[in-house]
Amino acid sequence: MKLWSSKNKKRTQAEDGSWKEAIFGDGPVNVRAAFREWWFVCLMLVYALVSVLFLSHCSYPPQASETDAPSAAQPAETAETVKEPTYTQATLAYAGDLVCHMDINAEANTGSGYDYLPILEGCVPYVSDADYAFCCMETTFMDNAQITGYPMFRSPKELATGLKEAGFDFINTASNHCMDSLKNGISSTLDVLDAEGLDHIGTYRSQEEWDENHGIVVKDINGISIAFLSYTYGTNCIPITGFEYATNILFKDYMDTYADEITEVDWERLDADMEYARGLNTDLICVFVHWGLEYHTQPVDYQREIADHLFEQGADLVCGGHPHVPEPMEVRHVKDLEGNERTGYLCYCMGNFISSMNDHYTNLTGVTTIELEKNEDTGETYLKNVSYAPLMMVDTADYGIGGAGWRYKLVDLHQAIDSYAAGDNLGYINETLYNAMQTALSDIHEIFGQQFDRFDPGYQANTSGEMPVPAQTDEGA
Repeated sequence: MKLWSSKNKKRTQAEDGSWKEAIFGDGPVNVRAAFREWWFVCLMLVYALVSVLFLSHCSYPPQASETDAPSAAQPAETAETVKEPTYTQATLAYAGDLVCHMDINAEANTGSGYDYLPILEGCVPYVSDADYAFCCMETTFMDNAQITGYPMFRSPKELATGLKEAGFDFINTASNHCMDSLKNGISSTLDVLDAEGLDHIGTYRSQEEWDENHGIVVKDINGISIAFLSYTYGTNCIPITGFEYATNILFKDYMDTYADEITEVDWERLDADMEYARGLNTDLICVFVHWGLEYHTQPVDYQREIADHLFEQGADLVCGGHPHVPEPMEVRHVKDLEGNERTGYLCYCMGNFISSMNDHYTNLTGVTTIELEKNEDTGETYLKNVSYAPLMMVDTADYGIGGAGWRYKLVDLHQAIDSYAAGDNLGYINETLYNAMQTALSDIHEIFGQQFDRFDPGYQANTSGEMPVPAQTDEGA
């Protein structure tokens, strides 16, 4: 549409003589003509005026910026975020039997007292590094009594001090020597351990003390709860008639003279105790058992039978002692009475921890580290890893060593062997002892299993989840 026509211009000028009159003339026909020519312009002017007066007061939503765009690190609100589980870990250190012969007491004698820590030197790194460390004590503490060795062990109370200083937390007192200071010795022994802040299990001062928790000790270790139970096969024919609470006896015929003739396992007691332990609803159950035959490096039939039964009754860890020599350890799949499957740990005997015995294998031992893990979200608790550090009780007199400044000491075998091979005899190792140490390490591997030696080149620690079970040997239980 043309807003201005040259034809109209000529017409208005010819008719009226003026273009202004054509637009603003005094006749109605002229107004209508002007509107027909200018109506669109007027409409646009009105629209512009309305926009200025009203639309300037309207609010607009803010425009999205680059920072408002969802990033890859920020998932959409509708997407499900997977929560990583929370785990709790705890480590246990398990050592063998303390057999305090008079030669050991003489080694600890300082002239003004007793110091057992130097004798324990080789175990300290592994014991002190654990969250909770335990061993079995085959001796007693008796006030004002003469210090004696075999066959009735009565030791200086400084032994308890040395155990605490080495890093031990828990003492198993149920052994065939627990009655060596008779009934009163039970109380005095526990009093000494209490004074040193050492937990204990296996012997009890009164029926009330045993009844308090059915003879069971429950410990919370880094958030993992464990019920501990302890038994001994007997008391070296010293009766506990009338005070049966004093210790947990594994056999009904414990008064028979010879250990290999004791055969009547008290299954009813075991089952009742394990039922009570299960009722405590702890994460794990650990059972100490003083059993077997002395100087046997393989378990006898009843040890295997009782171990199987304990696992069926819900035990997760079975830690044995007494034979004075190492016996095998194993990790196995176990199933309880309700069909629940899990991984269990068993060592039939860790051997003597400290002693002055000279029989074959009686100087071989170790510290086993048991690693536990708990999934805090599901409550599942399991055995994550097991390893041991091989140790040897060295008697320098056996190897013609003089000038060492000591006679008896627990020695870290790998450290000693590697040091000597590198040219450092540590002030006491000679060629004879070095060769004996290599033989000792080989013997420990053969009995405990080389795959559990944490320092062996073939050792592989488990780093995730429940511990895999090694293949069973033909001799495995």
